[in-house]
Amino acid sequence: MTCYKNQYVTIEIDPELQALVQTWHGFAKGEGYRQAWDESLKIAKEHQLTRWLINQSDLKGVNYEDWQWVNEDWKPRFEQEISENFTAIVLANNIFDEMAGRITSRKVNGKARKSTTGYFADKKRAEAWLESLVQPVAK
Repeated sequence: MTCYKNQYVTIEIDPELQALVQTWHGFAKGEGYRQAWDESLKIAKEHQLTRWLINQSDLKGVNYEDWQWVNEDWKPRFEQEISENFTAIVLANNIFDEMAGRITSRKVNGKARKSTTGYFADKKRAEAWLESLVQPVAK
C-alpha cells in the first residue's frame, strides 16, 4: 500500500513484512528529501511499524546538508519515538552513498535502545532477513 510519494521516494507499507518500505531514486535533496523522512516517521508511528526496508539501489546521491539534517535533526526524533527497530538497507551502487548509509546507521545503533541494521546487495535478501526476525507483537 503506497502511503506517500514524491520525486525522490515512494513510501509503502508491506503488510506481509509488517514493514515500512522506502524506495529511493535519483539525487535526493532539499525539502522533498526531508519531507520524505518526516512522512516515514509519521507513517511508522501511526501503523506501529518497527521494521524498515530502505531500498537505495537506485539512489544517485544525497545533498550533504540534507544528509547532515537526517543525522542531527531527524534521527534523534526517530530514536525517541521508535527506539526498537529493525532496518534492512539495500545499498546504492554508488560507494559514497553506501558509506554514508553505514555511518548514519552506526550513529543510530549507538544511541537507540534496541536497533538492528542489516546491509544487503539486493531487495530479496533484505526482505528475507526481515522475515527471519521474530514477528513483532501487535500493540
